[in-house]
Amino acid sequence: MDQIEEMKEMIREEIQSISNLEERVVFKNLMEGVFLELYETNLKMYQMLEKRVMNDLVYDINRYLIRTGLMERSYLDKSHHLMSPMCEEDLENTVYEISDIKEKIKSEGKFCISTVFLQCDVLEVEEIFKNQDSYTGILKAGEEYPVSIRLEPSKRYLDEVEHLYHLFMKNGIPWKTINAPYLFKMADICITSIPDEINDQVPVTNFGADFGIYNHFIHYDMIPIWNVCHLKLESVGFPVACGDHENYEHVISIRDYGTEHVYLVEEKAGIRSVRQSGEKLLVTGKVANSKKWDVYKICSGENRKIDRYTYPLMENLRKDGFAERYHGKAGQMVKTKGELERFIRGFGLEVYIEYQDCGLTDKTHETLETYPMNFFMEDEIRDRTGKKQLTIYFKPKGKETWLYRDLASFITSEVQELYPEYECGGKLV
Repeated sequence: MDQIEEMKEMIREEIQSISNLEERVVFKNLMEGVFLELYETNLKMYQMLEKRVMNDLVYDINRYLIRTGLMERSYLDKSHHLMSPMCEEDLENTVYEISDIKEKIKSEGKFCISTVFLQCDVLEVEEIFKNQDSYTGILKAGEEYPVSIRLEPSKRYLDEVEHLYHLFMKNGIPWKTINAPYLFKMADICITSIPDEINDQVPVTNFGADFGIYNHFIHYDMIPIWNVCHLKLESVGFPVACGDHENYEHVISIRDYGTEHVYLVEEKAGIRSVRQSGEKLLVTGKVANSKKWDVYKICSGENRKIDRYTYPLMENLRKDGFAERYHGKAGQMVKTKGELERFIRGFGLEVYIEYQDCGLTDKTHETLETYPMNFFMEDEIRDRTGKKQLTIYFKPKGKETWLYRDLASFITSEVQELYPEYECGGKLV
Protein backbone atom coordinates (compact mmCIF):
# COMPACT_ATOMS: atom_id res chain seq x y z
CA MET A 1 0.00 0.00 0.00
CA ASP A 2 1.44 3.40 -1.01
CA GLN A 3 1.57 6.51 1.18
CA ILE A 4 -1.62 8.15 -0.08
CA GLU A 5 -3.64 4.97 0.45
CA GLU A 6 -2.26 4.61 3.96
CA MET A 7 -3.27 8.19 4.71
CA LYS A 8 -6.78 7.62 3.35
CA GLU A 9 -7.14 4.49 5.45
CA MET A 10 -6.15 6.43 8.61
CA ILE A 11 -8.74 9.12 7.81
CA ARG A 12 -11.47 6.51 7.25
CA GLU A 13 -10.72 4.92 10.62
CA GLU A 14 -10.80 8.32 12.31
CA ILE A 15 -14.16 9.15 10.67
CA GLN A 16 -15.63 5.87 11.91
CA SER A 17 -14.59 6.71 15.47
CA ILE A 18 -16.64 9.97 15.50
CA SER A 19 -20.12 9.22 16.86
CA ASN A 20 -21.71 12.65 16.28
CA LEU A 21 -23.10 12.79 12.73
CA GLU A 22 -22.61 16.54 12.25
CA GLU A 23 -19.01 16.41 13.50
CA ARG A 24 -18.36 13.44 11.22
CA VAL A 25 -19.59 15.43 8.15
CA VAL A 26 -17.52 18.48 9.08
CA PHE A 27 -14.41 16.38 9.68
CA LYS A 28 -14.91 14.47 6.41
CA ASN A 29 -15.31 17.68 4.37
CA LEU A 30 -12.26 19.18 6.06
CA MET A 31 -10.11 16.16 5.29
CA GLU A 32 -11.23 15.84 1.66
CA GLY A 33 -11.34 19.55 0.85
CA VAL A 34 -8.18 20.74 2.60
CA PHE A 35 -5.90 18.14 4.12
CA LEU A 36 -5.93 15.48 1.34
CA GLU A 37 -5.70 18.14 -1.40
CA LEU A 38 -2.69 19.68 0.35
CA TYR A 39 -1.08 16.27 0.90
CA GLU A 40 -1.59 15.19 -2.74
CA THR A 41 -0.25 18.54 -4.00
CA ASN A 42 2.88 18.19 -1.85
CA LEU A 43 3.31 14.60 -3.04
CA LYS A 44 3.06 15.63 -6.71
CA MET A 45 5.56 18.45 -6.19
CA TYR A 46 7.96 16.03 -4.50
CA GLN A 47 7.63 13.56 -7.39
CA MET A 48 8.26 16.35 -9.91
CA LEU A 49 11.37 17.40 -7.97
CA GLU A 50 12.58 13.79 -7.82
CA LYS A 51 12.07 13.39 -11.58
CA ARG A 52 13.90 16.63 -12.28
CA VAL A 53 16.87 15.59 -10.11
CA MET A 54 16.98 12.20 -11.85
CA ASN A 55 16.91 13.80 -15.31
CA ASP A 56 19.60 16.30 -14.37
CA LEU A 57 21.93 13.56 -13.16
CA VAL A 58 22.36 11.63 -16.40
CA TYR A 59 20.35 10.38 -19.36
CA ASP A 60 18.24 7.22 -19.03
CA ILE A 61 20.72 4.34 -19.00
CA ASN A 62 18.12 2.02 -20.52
CA ARG A 63 17.05 4.29 -23.38
CA TYR A 64 19.22 2.30 -25.80
CA LEU A 65 18.12 -1.07 -24.44
CA ILE A 66 19.00 -4.00 -26.73
CA ARG A 67 17.00 -7.24 -26.60
CA THR A 68 18.11 -10.48 -28.24
CA GLY A 69 16.45 -13.84 -28.74
CA LEU A 70 16.16 -16.94 -30.88
CA MET A 71 13.15 -18.32 -32.76
CA GLU A 72 12.22 -21.12 -35.13
CA ARG A 73 11.78 -19.92 -38.69
CA SER A 74 8.19 -21.21 -38.76
CA TYR A 75 7.20 -19.03 -35.77
CA LEU A 76 8.94 -15.83 -36.85
CA ASP A 77 6.50 -12.98 -37.42
CA LYS A 78 7.89 -10.53 -40.00
CA SER A 79 5.41 -7.86 -38.87
CA HIS A 80 6.34 -8.07 -35.18
CA HIS A 81 6.21 -4.70 -33.41
CA LEU A 82 9.44 -5.26 -31.51
CA MET A 83 11.76 -8.00 -32.80
CA SER A 84 13.42 -8.43 -36.23
CA PRO A 85 15.88 -10.96 -37.70
CA MET A 86 19.50 -9.97 -37.12
CA CYS A 87 20.33 -11.01 -40.69
CA GLU A 88 17.62 -10.44 -43.29
CA GLU A 89 19.02 -13.20 -45.51
CA ASP A 90 17.83 -15.73 -42.92
CA LEU A 91 14.29 -15.21 -44.26
CA GLU A 92 15.28 -16.06 -47.83
CA ASN A 93 14.85 -19.57 -49.22
CA THR A 94 18.09 -19.78 -51.16
CA VAL A 95 18.49 -22.50 -53.79
CA TYR A 96 22.07 -23.57 -54.50
CA GLU A 97 23.42 -25.27 -57.60
CA ILE A 98 26.26 -27.76 -57.51
CA SER A 99 28.39 -25.39 -59.59
CA ASP A 100 28.11 -22.74 -56.84
CA ILE A 101 29.30 -25.21 -54.22
CA LYS A 102 32.22 -26.48 -56.29
CA GLU A 103 33.40 -22.96 -57.13
CA LYS A 104 33.30 -21.87 -53.47
CA ILE A 105 35.17 -24.96 -52.29
CA LYS A 106 37.81 -24.40 -54.95
CA SER A 107 38.36 -20.73 -54.00
CA GLU A 108 37.89 -20.86 -50.21
CA GLY A 109 38.14 -24.53 -49.30
CA LYS A 110 34.59 -24.70 -47.95
CA PHE A 111 30.94 -23.87 -48.65
CA CYS A 112 28.44 -22.93 -45.92
CA ILE A 113 25.28 -24.95 -46.63
CA SER A 114 23.37 -24.18 -43.41
CA THR A 115 23.58 -22.47 -40.01
CA VAL A 116 22.49 -24.34 -36.87
CA PHE A 117 22.06 -23.61 -33.17
CA LEU A 118 23.99 -25.58 -30.54
CA GLN A 119 21.88 -25.90 -27.40
CA CYS A 120 24.64 -26.72 -24.96
CA ASP A 121 26.97 -25.18 -22.40
CA VAL A 122 29.92 -22.94 -23.27
CA LEU A 123 32.43 -25.65 -22.42
CA GLU A 124 30.62 -28.12 -24.69
CA VAL A 125 30.49 -25.57 -27.51
CA GLU A 126 34.26 -25.10 -27.20
CA GLU A 127 34.73 -28.86 -27.34
CA ILE A 128 32.63 -29.11 -30.52
CA PHE A 129 34.58 -26.35 -32.28
CA LYS A 130 37.95 -27.74 -31.16
CA ASN A 131 37.01 -31.09 -32.66
CA GLN A 132 38.15 -30.72 -36.27
CA ASP A 133 37.00 -34.20 -37.29
CA SER A 134 35.19 -34.36 -40.61
CA TYR A 135 31.60 -35.59 -40.52
CA THR A 136 29.45 -37.05 -43.26
CA GLY A 137 26.54 -35.23 -44.84
CA ILE A 138 24.06 -36.33 -47.48
CA LEU A 139 23.43 -33.88 -50.32
CA LYS A 140 20.36 -34.49 -52.47
CA ALA A 141 20.79 -33.11 -56.00
CA GLY A 142 18.73 -35.39 -58.22
CA GLU A 143 20.32 -38.31 -56.40
CA GLU A 144 21.83 -38.53 -52.92
CA TYR A 145 25.58 -38.04 -52.58
CA PRO A 146 27.85 -38.25 -49.50
CA VAL A 147 29.86 -35.09 -48.75
CA SER A 148 32.47 -34.21 -46.13
CA ILE A 149 31.37 -31.52 -43.67
CA ARG A 150 32.54 -29.80 -40.49
CA LEU A 151 31.15 -27.36 -37.91
CA GLU A 152 32.60 -23.86 -37.57
CA PRO A 153 31.59 -20.85 -35.42
CA SER A 154 29.19 -18.60 -37.30
CA LYS A 155 30.58 -15.05 -37.40
CA ARG A 156 27.92 -13.13 -39.33
CA TYR A 157 25.73 -12.47 -36.27
CA LEU A 158 28.70 -11.36 -34.20
CA ASP A 159 29.64 -9.05 -37.08
CA GLU A 160 26.22 -7.40 -36.69
CA VAL A 161 26.95 -6.76 -32.99
CA GLU A 162 30.32 -5.24 -33.87
CA HIS A 163 28.65 -3.06 -36.51
CA LEU A 164 26.16 -1.85 -33.89
CA TYR A 165 29.05 -0.97 -31.58
CA HIS A 166 30.60 1.23 -34.27
CA LEU A 167 27.20 2.86 -34.84
CA PHE A 168 27.02 3.74 -31.15
CA MET A 169 30.50 5.29 -31.34
CA LYS A 170 29.65 7.32 -34.49
CA ASN A 171 26.48 8.66 -32.87
CA GLY A 172 28.21 9.52 -29.58
CA ILE A 173 26.29 6.99 -27.48
CA PRO A 174 28.03 5.16 -24.59
CA TRP A 175 28.29 1.44 -25.32
CA LYS A 176 26.77 -1.22 -23.07
CA THR A 177 27.57 -4.90 -23.56
CA ILE A 178 24.79 -6.70 -25.43
CA ASN A 179 23.43 -9.75 -23.61
CA ALA A 180 23.44 -12.11 -26.59
CA PRO A 181 24.24 -15.65 -25.41
CA TYR A 182 22.64 -17.38 -28.41
CA LEU A 183 24.96 -15.76 -30.95
CA PHE A 184 27.99 -17.56 -29.54
CA LYS A 185 26.22 -20.90 -30.04
CA MET A 186 25.49 -20.48 -33.76
CA ALA A 187 27.50 -22.76 -36.05
CA ASP A 188 27.95 -23.02 -39.82
CA ILE A 189 27.80 -26.43 -41.50
CA CYS A 190 30.55 -26.25 -44.12
CA ILE A 191 30.99 -28.67 -47.01
CA THR A 192 34.71 -29.30 -47.52
CA SER A 193 34.63 -31.81 -50.38
CA ILE A 194 32.06 -32.99 -52.93
CA PRO A 195 32.09 -35.84 -55.50
CA ASP A 196 33.20 -34.74 -58.96
CA GLU A 197 30.55 -36.80 -60.75
CA ILE A 198 27.63 -34.62 -59.60
CA ASN A 199 26.09 -32.61 -62.46
CA ASP A 200 27.05 -28.94 -62.03
CA GLN A 201 23.66 -27.59 -63.13
CA VAL A 202 21.53 -29.66 -60.73
CA PRO A 203 20.00 -27.68 -57.82
CA VAL A 204 20.33 -28.89 -54.22
CA THR A 205 16.90 -29.94 -52.94
CA ASN A 206 17.77 -31.36 -49.53
CA PHE A 207 20.61 -31.79 -47.06
CA GLY A 208 21.15 -33.94 -43.98
CA ALA A 209 24.06 -34.55 -41.61
CA ASP A 210 25.21 -36.89 -38.91
CA PHE A 211 27.31 -35.36 -36.12
CA GLY A 212 27.46 -38.44 -33.97
CA ILE A 213 27.45 -37.74 -30.22
CA TYR A 214 26.62 -34.06 -30.86
CA ASN A 215 23.36 -34.69 -32.77
CA HIS A 216 21.12 -33.96 -29.77
CA PHE A 217 22.68 -30.48 -29.39
CA ILE A 218 21.98 -29.36 -32.96
CA HIS A 219 18.81 -27.46 -33.97
CA TYR A 220 18.06 -26.43 -37.56
CA ASP A 221 16.09 -23.40 -38.84
CA MET A 222 16.75 -21.22 -35.79
CA ILE A 223 16.95 -17.47 -36.43
CA PRO A 224 18.57 -14.95 -34.02
CA ILE A 225 16.38 -11.87 -33.47
CA TRP A 226 16.78 -8.46 -31.82
CA ASN A 227 14.92 -5.16 -31.45
CA VAL A 228 16.98 -3.39 -34.13
CA CYS A 229 15.83 -2.85 -37.70
CA HIS A 230 17.45 -1.16 -40.70
CA LEU A 231 15.60 1.65 -42.50
CA LYS A 232 16.35 3.70 -45.61
CA LEU A 233 14.99 7.23 -45.02
CA GLU A 234 15.21 10.32 -47.23
CA SER A 235 16.09 13.84 -46.17
CA VAL A 236 13.18 16.28 -45.87
CA GLY A 237 13.78 19.49 -47.83
CA PHE A 238 17.24 20.90 -48.46
CA PRO A 239 20.21 20.71 -46.07
CA VAL A 240 20.98 23.91 -44.17
CA ALA A 241 24.57 25.12 -44.03
CA CYS A 242 26.00 25.44 -40.51
CA GLY A 243 27.92 28.45 -39.23
CA ASP A 244 31.28 26.70 -39.55
CA HIS A 245 30.84 26.60 -43.39
CA GLU A 246 31.86 22.92 -43.35
CA ASN A 247 28.87 20.99 -42.06
CA TYR A 248 25.20 20.82 -43.04
CA GLU A 249 22.11 20.01 -41.03
CA HIS A 250 19.71 17.46 -42.55
CA VAL A 251 16.16 16.74 -41.41
CA ILE A 252 14.83 13.15 -41.51
CA SER A 253 11.18 12.47 -40.71
CA ILE A 254 10.45 9.54 -38.34
CA ARG A 255 6.71 10.24 -38.07
CA ASP A 256 5.75 6.92 -39.68
CA TYR A 257 8.13 4.87 -37.52
CA GLY A 258 7.39 6.10 -33.99
CA THR A 259 8.88 8.82 -31.82
CA GLU A 260 9.01 6.50 -28.80
CA HIS A 261 11.90 4.58 -30.37
CA VAL A 262 15.53 5.71 -30.66
CA TYR A 263 17.50 5.97 -33.89
CA LEU A 264 21.11 5.69 -34.99
CA VAL A 265 22.39 7.10 -38.28
CA GLU A 266 25.25 5.76 -40.39
CA GLU A 267 27.19 7.81 -42.92
CA LYS A 268 30.64 7.09 -44.36
CA ALA A 269 31.38 10.78 -44.84
CA GLY A 270 31.11 11.29 -41.09
CA ILE A 271 28.50 12.56 -38.66
CA ARG A 272 29.03 15.48 -36.31
CA SER A 273 25.87 14.96 -34.27
CA VAL A 274 22.43 13.33 -34.33
CA ARG A 275 19.52 14.82 -32.38
CA GLN A 276 15.97 13.57 -32.08
CA SER A 277 13.40 16.35 -31.87
CA GLY A 278 9.78 15.20 -31.86
CA GLU A 279 9.04 13.58 -35.22
CA LYS A 280 12.38 14.57 -36.73
CA LEU A 281 16.00 13.47 -36.70
CA LEU A 282 18.45 16.34 -37.08
CA VAL A 283 21.72 15.09 -38.57
CA THR A 284 24.78 17.33 -38.79
CA GLY A 285 27.62 16.24 -41.06
CA LYS A 286 29.68 17.04 -44.12
CA VAL A 287 27.14 15.69 -46.62
CA ALA A 288 26.09 18.68 -48.75
CA ASN A 289 23.20 17.16 -50.74
CA SER A 290 19.90 15.53 -49.85
CA LYS A 291 20.12 11.74 -49.87
CA LYS A 292 18.80 8.48 -48.48
CA TRP A 293 20.20 7.68 -45.07
CA ASP A 294 20.94 4.36 -43.40
CA VAL A 295 18.97 4.63 -40.17
CA TYR A 296 18.82 1.93 -37.49
CA LYS A 297 15.78 1.93 -35.24
CA ILE A 298 16.08 0.48 -31.73
CA CYS A 299 12.51 -0.49 -30.90
CA SER A 300 11.17 0.09 -27.40
CA GLY A 301 7.98 -1.32 -25.95
CA GLU A 302 6.55 -4.25 -24.05
CA ASN A 303 5.86 -7.78 -25.21
CA ARG A 304 2.25 -8.50 -26.09
CA LYS A 305 0.20 -11.27 -24.51
CA ILE A 306 0.11 -13.31 -27.73
CA ASP A 307 3.89 -13.11 -28.29
CA ARG A 308 5.63 -16.48 -28.23
CA TYR A 309 9.39 -16.93 -27.90
CA THR A 310 11.14 -20.30 -28.13
CA TYR A 311 13.87 -19.27 -25.71
CA PRO A 312 13.99 -16.47 -23.10
CA LEU A 313 14.55 -12.96 -24.44
CA MET A 314 17.75 -11.47 -23.06
CA GLU A 315 18.41 -7.76 -22.55
CA ASN A 316 21.17 -5.50 -21.24
CA LEU A 317 18.76 -3.79 -18.84
CA ARG A 318 20.06 -2.19 -15.68
CA LYS A 319 18.00 -1.20 -12.70
CA ASP A 320 17.56 2.56 -12.94
CA GLY A 321 17.60 4.55 -9.74
CA PHE A 322 19.16 7.49 -7.91
CA ALA A 323 22.24 5.55 -6.77
CA GLU A 324 22.84 4.24 -10.30
CA ARG A 325 22.57 7.66 -11.92
CA TYR A 326 24.57 9.39 -9.19
CA HIS A 327 27.45 6.97 -9.65
CA GLY A 328 27.25 7.54 -13.42
CA LYS A 329 27.20 11.32 -13.04
CA ALA A 330 29.99 11.46 -10.49
CA GLY A 331 32.09 8.90 -12.35
CA GLN A 332 32.80 7.11 -9.08
CA MET A 333 34.84 3.94 -9.21
CA VAL A 334 33.51 0.68 -7.80
CA LYS A 335 36.06 -0.03 -5.05
CA THR A 336 34.41 -2.37 -2.55
CA LYS A 337 32.90 -5.84 -2.80
CA GLY A 338 29.57 -4.37 -1.72
CA GLU A 339 29.58 -1.88 -4.58
CA LEU A 340 30.56 -4.62 -7.03
CA GLU A 341 27.71 -6.82 -5.81
CA ARG A 342 25.27 -3.91 -6.20
CA PHE A 343 26.52 -3.37 -9.75
CA ILE A 344 26.11 -7.05 -10.67
CA ARG A 345 22.66 -7.35 -9.09
CA GLY A 346 21.62 -4.33 -11.13
CA PHE A 347 21.29 -6.60 -14.18
CA GLY A 348 18.49 -8.59 -12.53
CA LEU A 349 19.81 -12.01 -13.59
CA GLU A 350 19.48 -13.68 -10.16
CA VAL A 351 16.80 -15.97 -11.59
CA TYR A 352 19.62 -17.66 -13.56
CA ILE A 353 22.86 -17.06 -11.64
CA GLU A 354 23.63 -15.33 -8.35
CA TYR A 355 26.79 -13.46 -7.38
CA GLN A 356 28.70 -15.17 -4.57
CA ASP A 357 32.14 -13.63 -4.23
CA CYS A 358 35.20 -12.40 -6.10
CA GLY A 359 38.92 -12.96 -5.83
CA LEU A 360 42.12 -11.40 -7.17
CA THR A 361 44.75 -13.95 -8.25
CA ASP A 362 47.56 -14.52 -10.72
CA LYS A 363 46.47 -15.60 -14.20
CA THR A 364 47.83 -19.12 -13.83
CA HIS A 365 46.11 -19.69 -10.50
CA GLU A 366 42.58 -20.37 -11.74
CA THR A 367 40.97 -21.33 -15.05
CA LEU A 368 38.09 -19.08 -16.15
CA GLU A 369 34.84 -20.46 -17.58
CA THR A 370 33.65 -17.32 -19.36
CA TYR A 371 34.49 -15.49 -22.58
CA PRO A 372 34.57 -11.76 -23.55
CA MET A 373 31.35 -10.62 -25.24
CA ASN A 374 33.03 -7.36 -26.26
CA PHE A 375 35.62 -9.28 -28.27
CA PHE A 376 35.87 -6.43 -30.81
CA MET A 377 37.03 -3.87 -28.21
CA GLU A 378 40.80 -3.92 -27.87
CA ASP A 379 42.76 -2.13 -25.17
CA GLU A 380 45.44 -0.47 -27.29
CA ILE A 381 46.87 1.67 -24.49
CA ARG A 382 47.45 -0.53 -21.44
CA ASP A 383 50.09 -3.22 -21.29
CA ARG A 384 48.38 -6.60 -20.92
CA THR A 385 51.44 -8.37 -19.58
CA GLY A 386 51.54 -8.88 -15.83
CA LYS A 387 47.86 -8.16 -15.29
CA LYS A 388 46.23 -9.87 -12.34
CA GLN A 389 43.04 -11.86 -12.75
CA LEU A 390 39.75 -10.84 -11.12
CA THR A 391 37.57 -13.94 -10.84
CA ILE A 392 33.86 -13.57 -10.05
CA TYR A 393 32.07 -16.59 -8.62
CA PHE A 394 28.43 -17.36 -9.44
CA LYS A 395 25.92 -19.83 -8.06
CA PRO A 396 23.59 -21.50 -10.64
CA LYS A 397 19.88 -21.14 -9.87
CA GLY A 398 17.64 -21.46 -12.96
CA LYS A 399 16.55 -24.32 -15.21
CA GLU A 400 18.43 -23.22 -18.33
CA THR A 401 21.69 -24.86 -17.27
CA TRP A 402 23.19 -24.44 -20.75
CA LEU A 403 22.95 -20.62 -20.41
CA TYR A 404 24.68 -20.15 -17.03
CA ARG A 405 28.20 -19.47 -18.28
CA ASP A 406 26.96 -17.26 -21.13
CA LEU A 407 25.13 -15.00 -18.69
CA ALA A 408 28.19 -15.00 -16.45
CA SER A 409 30.18 -13.93 -19.54
CA PHE A 410 27.81 -11.00 -20.10
CA ILE A 411 28.22 -9.81 -16.50
CA THR A 412 32.00 -10.22 -16.45
CA SER A 413 32.26 -8.37 -19.78
CA GLU A 414 30.55 -5.41 -18.13
CA VAL A 415 32.76 -5.74 -15.03
CA GLN A 416 35.80 -5.69 -17.35
CA GLU A 417 34.85 -2.13 -18.33
CA LEU A 418 34.98 -1.19 -14.62
CA TYR A 419 38.39 -2.77 -14.05
CA PRO A 420 40.55 -2.45 -17.21
CA GLU A 421 43.64 -3.02 -15.06
CA TYR A 422 42.59 -6.65 -14.47
CA GLU A 423 41.71 -9.65 -16.61
CA CYS A 424 38.09 -10.21 -15.56
CA GLY A 425 36.27 -13.52 -15.84
CA GLY A 426 33.84 -15.81 -14.07
CA LYS A 427 33.38 -19.28 -12.70
CA LEU A 428 30.44 -21.33 -11.42
CA VAL A 429 30.62 -22.73 -7.88
